[in-house]
Amino acid sequence: MGMQPAEHGRSAPMQMLPAMPGAKGEMKEEAAEESKSTPPEKKPRTRTEAVRAARARITRRKSLRKQRDAQKA
Repeated sequence: MGMQPAEHGRSAPMQMLPAMPGAKGEMKEEAAEESKSTPPEKKPRTRTEAVRAARARITRRKSLRKQRDAQKA
């Protein structure tokens, strides 16, 4: 099994803890200000990123197929 680079983060979702009650209002105001001032810039996918994503989908499909076959046997 390969090691995942640290830059990519975890592949499995982590459990999120609820925010503190006092911090909720402050976070919403800051988030609203940030979204108004700078729109998110979406860069077009490069070929290497598209190839990486396609390979990941193929690998995932094969892995799931193997799991289903193993359960049947």
